[in-house]
Amino acid sequence: MGILQNLHQKVYRLETMVTEQKDLFYLTEKKYVRNVEVYYLGKTDKIDHFQVLVVEFDFSDDDNAEGILIKEISYLFDELEIFVDEEGNILKIGNLDFLKRRWIIISGKLSLSHKGETIDNYLAQISELLENEQELIDFLSGYKMFGLLFNGLLNSFQNKTSRVSSEGLTEILKVKIESDTTMISISADNIEDTGIKDFSGILQYRNDRYEEGFIQVKKHNYHLKHSLLWIG
Repeated sequence: MGILQNLHQKVYRLETMVTEQKDLFYLTEKKYVRNVEVYYLGKTDKIDHFQVLVVEFDFSDDDNAEGILIKEISYLFDELEIFVDEEGNILKIGNLDFLKRRWIIISGKLSLSHKGETIDNYLAQISELLENEQELIDFLSGYKMFGLLFNGLLNSFQNKTSRVSSEGLTEILKVKIESDTTMISISADNIEDTGIKDFSGILQYRNDRYEEGFIQVKKHNYHLKHSLLWIG
């Protein structure tokens, strides 16, 4: 059994922590946590089929208007069927029509409870996203969504030294294997013109089990950390 197949019936905790230095004396911190169940549904012609269920949300700012909106929109993606290649890159969304129908219901409710041009534009952007499967795949492959889980590094990573991430950065990969543990360290070499001061991460596997990982991005007054932890 490979790493991909061994994701079956695993539960992962996905967390995004956003820290922003508003000024010299004022710092804000927001946390977005999802518990995700993964089910392996089989393989056809080297394409693996998964169901991904978000079974629990914990958003630190879901007591204000922005946090409530983000949480309600997040429910759109709490049930996904995806097809991935042998390395774990998402190739196809299996339940795209279901997501479109669901978004009609969710966006209709949100348009009644949230007013304003900014909200309307945001809802329109998601509607457009659902009409372009490749853009939706790129979005879901981002680290703030499921990019730490289906990251294109779950198999055959020994032969890779770099790759272009969904964020457009050239990631540099270094693999270290000790006994039954494999660690992939990630950095980026083209961040000079991006405003990013530091980009780094680590993914850890034990035998064929993917156990944890994190990616952090540091800017001048902004720190973003995405993490994944196997919890059951």
